[in-house]
Amino acid sequence: MSARPSTPEIGQTMPAPTEIPWTHADTVTIRDLTGHGERIVGDPGELAELARLLEVDRAGAGFVCMCWGDVEFLVRDPSRRTLAVLRLHLGSGLDWSAWGGQLPLLRAEALTRWLTERGLCAAPRP
Repeated sequence: MSARPSTPEIGQTMPAPTEIPWTHADTVTIRDLTGHGERIVGDPGELAELARLLEVDRAGAGFVCMCWGDVEFLVRDPSRRTLAVLRLHLGSGLDWSAWGGQLPLLRAEALTRWLTERGLCAAPRP
């Protein structure tokens, strides 16, 4: 039986993150967990843009949160097999179970704007 990896303390650097399997992604279902909507992205150009917006700071300090997050990204391959379930925590980072916690986004404001333009999250407060 393998031991579960330890969860980093707040401010502790996380181990090198596993890559999100974008090269095998066919669709991403984006769901606002606060009830603002759902959308399936399958256009290759839009998938590439989304992958760029979801890039994380690999050297950033990790954070473990107990909430569900604000927006869920369900990444699937052409056979509809789930490759990754990512959770966006607005104002804090992106969470994936393979990382063991959240990592800070490189383009958080641009991602929030992209989601807001598509009705997938509430507009940020000024």
